[in-house]
Amino acid sequence: MTMVEKTGFYISLFIIVILLFLIFFSKNGVLDYKMLKEKERTVLRQVQTIDQENQKLETEIKSLKTDMNYIKHVAKHEHDMAEEDELIFKDKSGNKRKTP
Repeated sequence: MTMVEKTGFYISLFIIVILLFLIFFSKNGVLDYKMLKEKERTVLRQVQTIDQENQKLETEIKSLKTDMNYIKHVAKHEHDMAEEDELIFKDKSGNKRKTP
């Protein structure tokens, strides 16, 4: 190889190395792409979780609007209410029985 060919080869090799470095480590390079894809997956998982929670809340709202048995259940268990023929006994001493 002549001196000119060697110089051209080394210059070409240098340019290729610089381009590869820019492809991987630049602002919009491969590493940023991988980081953004992982962030996208995280956000999509959060969206899916929130969608499931919204669906559950919509079902509960619909039940509270239309299902009398569900309304009674919520009143009884979440608000300590009773029907007309029921009695509620509460332990005021603060001692709760431990069940084995």
